[in-house]
Amino acid sequence: MRISLILSEENKTLERDLSALMDVRAFYMKFYPGHGETHKERERMFRELSEIKGEVEKGDLILYARSYGVFSPHGWKLLHRFFSKPVLIATEEIVKQVSGKSIFLVSPYNQYRHDYEVKWLRGFNTRVVGSVALGRTGGEAISSTPPHLVEGAVKIGHENPEAEMIYVACTILSTLPYLHRLKGEKPVITASSVLVEGAKWSG
Repeated sequence: MRISLILSEENKTLERDLSALMDVRAFYMKFYPGHGETHKERERMFRELSEIKGEVEKGDLILYARSYGVFSPHGWKLLHRFFSKPVLIATEEIVKQVSGKSIFLVSPYNQYRHDYEVKWLRGFNTRVVGSVALGRTGGEAISSTPPHLVEGAVKIGHENPEAEMIYVACTILSTLPYLHRLKGEKPVITASSVLVEGAKWSG
């Protein structure tokens, strides 16, 4: 199965990590600050997507590994309608896993962005019972996060008695190469691993 991967130009890790597991062709989009949820932002996003749509749809499955423009079910619906091929959207796949559950959140973000992630998750009936913010700002800092920091934060989550599962945020954060080291008492998902699992089911 051929995979078309759409990601932000800030993401320096995911193409490499996924290419070790599947046949991937990457398409990089411009980075813009914000969440892409306004009408004007979405118009700009879809203009950019229109320029690559023909090439992207040569893949059997499309992975949209960004959060920009797809923080809400409305954004998911618009993106699914836009493409003629099946699309897995990272934020949508995450919500499918965490909705209605008590989770421990690990994010690479600074505190401001981390707090937004908590608020976003709670909007989908997710109970965040504990969390660790690794305090990194921007794609370069996030992509260079040492694995031992993520592993240490996840270990805290495994010891949290209230958490049903652990979620590690951000597709820019490389987790796939050491996903096996994050295993423990509780299920662990990452923003990248949900795309891999979704692709397996689609294939």
